[in-house]
Amino acid sequence: MKKITFILTLIFLFSSVHLVKAFNENDPIKELLVDYINKMNALTQGTQKEDVLNLFDEKYRGNTVYVNLSGALVRKNYTKKDVSSQLSDIVNDNNYQFRLTIDKVVFQSQKERAGTISAVISFESFVDKRLAEKGTMLMDVVAIRVNGGWKIVQNNMVRVSEAKDIGECVCYFYEKGTTKFIAEVYFPSGLEYSQELNAFQVMIKDKKRIIKSDSKEYYWNEDTGKLTYKGRLIGQTSNSRKAVEFALKNLYKDSCVNIVFN
Repeated sequence: MKKITFILTLIFLFSSVHLVKAFNENDPIKELLVDYINKMNALTQGTQKEDVLNLFDEKYRGNTVYVNLSGALVRKNYTKKDVSSQLSDIVNDNNYQFRLTIDKVVFQSQKERAGTISAVISFESFVDKRLAEKGTMLMDVVAIRVNGGWKIVQNNMVRVSEAKDIGECVCYFYEKGTTKFIAEVYFPSGLEYSQELNAFQVMIKDKKRIIKSDSKEYYWNEDTGKLTYKGRLIGQTSNSRKAVEFALKNLYKDSCVNIVFN
């Protein structure tokens, strides 16, 4: 989720390659916004990472307040170095896609050497073509004139998540020795997080050690520690709880990018 959270703070993006028309040739702050959109649109289709980085001033600072589905707040701060790192992640990750739409510009101020623009943005992100998250962002972008050109020097954003089908999950463990476990899992499901309880038991069946949960059985080799499901390796450990964690990651692979175990 770290990557997904940061990339959404980069702003103004569309997944298509359609260029956005400039508002007015005499509005540098709006032209910079459009230039940024177009370069991000084409980041994996011709535009280079450095083309995007050149739009940011060396003293760039960004901060985000993220309101997730549960209403909890997450605060993040970013520098140009962080932007560079995350742009590399975008270029190297073929499974992540995003689409942002500018709903409206709510404020603009253009001075000779500085400008600011505020916009409401609707966003959607996808992992393996599945909806990861959608919501709304309010962004305040500040740009300054540098050597005859314009650079983004500050970005302040509030991002509100409205729906998620895949993302960060949380699991609470209740253990009885090393053979019985109850896992309480919270996972994104549309407009809210859903909750499920799963019981796991380590046992011997047909002279083989297995981890059983409802109708699912995970074979856990006593000699190698390899845990398999339907013949596919999903983890390797000698620890019972860790083996159950591997089983849970497999069970919720369609909903959880990552599971935080407590």
